[in-house]
Amino acid sequence: MAVKLKKVEQSPFQKESTKAPRSWPDLPTQLLTILARNSTLMQNISYGGNVTKSYRLPPRQCNPIEKSPFPRLSIHDDGQNDRCRHDESRYLPDIFNITFRVGHLWWFGRWPPCRYSADYFVGYSQGMLVARGGVEPSDRYYLWDPIDRACGMLPLWDVSVPFKHVALSSSPKDHKSICTVMVLTGIQRPAFAFCELRGGIQKLAFSFRDLRERKLYAWFKQDSTLVEPHSSNHQLMQFTNAIGFDGKFYALSLQGTLAVMEKIDSHFKITSLGTNRAVPSVHAMHFKEYLIESNGEILMVFLVSRKSIHRVENVEVYRLRFDRLSWVKMESIGDRTLFVGTNCCMSANASKMGCRVDCIYFSNQTVDEWLVYDMERGSISPAWKNCDSSTKDPLRS
Repeated sequence: MAVKLKKVEQSPFQKESTKAPRSWPDLPTQLLTILARNSTLMQNISYGGNVTKSYRLPPRQCNPIEKSPFPRLSIHDDGQNDRCRHDESRYLPDIFNITFRVGHLWWFGRWPPCRYSADYFVGYSQGMLVARGGVEPSDRYYLWDPIDRACGMLPLWDVSVPFKHVALSSSPKDHKSICTVMVLTGIQRPAFAFCELRGGIQKLAFSFRDLRERKLYAWFKQDSTLVEPHSSNHQLMQFTNAIGFDGKFYALSLQGTLAVMEKIDSHFKITSLGTNRAVPSVHAMHFKEYLIESNGEILMVFLVSRKSIHRVENVEVYRLRFDRLSWVKMESIGDRTLFVGTNCCMSANASKMGCRVDCIYFSNQTVDEWLVYDMERGSISPAWKNCDSSTKDPLRS
């Protein structure tokens, strides 16, 4: 349930921002109410990536069309994708804005569960929030369990390297397995950064001095070495989106190539590539891609804009076939509902949560107004506005 934030004492790692922060998760208020009463449903939320791509055709005189079978994709700079770049004038922080019921009490998620407050959330994976310290730029990143209120620090980050996207291979709550944190930089050198969490998140709760003294606890950086198969100029692969699943990482390159990364001989390596390019089936000037884990599957959602980035005209859902590493377009998602916000995604069992089946709700650029794509009808229609309390519950209508 969305609530007004209580005024808390400012951390020494914070500073005032001139931009209004956004709430995380930016899901419909009706859905946040359900989450507040059943916090285990937080496991169904994914960060999603929220990567917007645009087609860029090279000049004919430099690279003729007949010699360029793959239209080049680039990150569309709409002010939303690069929320983690070091130019704070373009940075929009997200704040945790939800309450949970613990027995007969309610506690504010905004209340920091550890002694060092970190208010800028940059990712969510395997039920863990990833937050950045308040000072920009910051070398301090944290893992935060919003349910158990456990918090721990990640290795100090090299501020000269972009921090674009983060994913966890598994839940750090499982003490029997080793959880790996992977960061995508969006560049080629380094393309990835990895660190291993042994013994659960509680092992990360130590002081900054302890962190600097632990030489072995650090990021392992890795460059991109493979040529992008969907590029005509033999450039190396750059990765922009990823999801952790069953101990592996499934990452999408800028040009839409899927790469599977597994740990081999103490190092994570790309072991296989997808067979088809992850792009919408219809012509698009811009499109947003989201990766969602749902019922033991990896789904990819495209919000397609043909003319303007501010208007979605098509929605497509694809399922990953693990045996062939290919994306298969889905005509129906069955008894499921997908929610795609500006900073998170969620897969819901429609019948258990009272949602409309076979639908994708999305908010595109604004968190107050939601649209719904009905997969059976193939149509997009207005859903509701969060601020419109007179509208009947759209999750059930």
